[in-house]
Amino acid sequence: MALTRAQLRSLTKQALGNRSSSTGIVIDDSWYNDRVNSGYRRLCTFQGVVSRPGLAQPQYRLLRFFELESRDSRTYGLAMANNFVIPFTAGVVYVMDVYDRTNNVGLRRTSRREILGLDPDAVGRPTRWCPAGGGGVAGYYIDKRPGVAADNISVYEYTYKYPVELSTDSGSTGTPIIPDAWHTAIWYAAAAEGAALLEWPEKAQEYESKFMQFIAERKSPQEEAAYSGLAGPRRNIPVGSTW
Repeated sequence: MALTRAQLRSLTKQALGNRSSSTGIVIDDSWYNDRVNSGYRRLCTFQGVVSRPGLAQPQYRLLRFFELESRDSRTYGLAMANNFVIPFTAGVVYVMDVYDRTNNVGLRRTSRREILGLDPDAVGRPTRWCPAGGGGVAGYYIDKRPGVAADNISVYEYTYKYPVELSTDSGSTGTPIIPDAWHTAIWYAAAAEGAALLEWPEKAQEYESKFMQFIAERKSPQEEAAYSGLAGPRRNIPVGSTW
């Protein structure tokens, strides 16, 4: 069952013994809402070493949810002042890929070392890109940028975004967009952070352990989709294969 912000806040408050304060650091519903949104953000961008379903040894995990992916259309044109591109959509964690719609070909993703060694002022038809950042925004560099109208191209940007903060107690703006099977982990993370801020280490460790155990028991949607088994992405198995 999906949990709303009001329910997530209530569960977090119960976990922390309904702590409240009107002096010093104010601990009220707004404070608990901040913990909930922080836990939501942490879950959706989690990466770290933790056990994985079906494997005995801890593995490096990267949790991602399809609901937070975006594909946006844009144009690279003469108005570009430099080769750094700010994504079309806001709140981007990272750019996953770029596709040249004009020429029906994907822009080649290159290494950061390679693209930083190229002329940043070069002009021509863009053919390569690399994730980057600038001015507090996650974006990417391209090589090259359009110098004449014939160089202009339309592209698709594939990005992974931070979840939009839960701003109300219910409804579409108050319910996490990710699958409801994962909502419990949000208040586990919120309680762990809240306890740490309250200097309550035993409680912080308790809910941090709950959060990590929750992750260890299931794969995120992207992890499930990426799993292709022994046969790989093919629909057949070559003759002579051994297992």
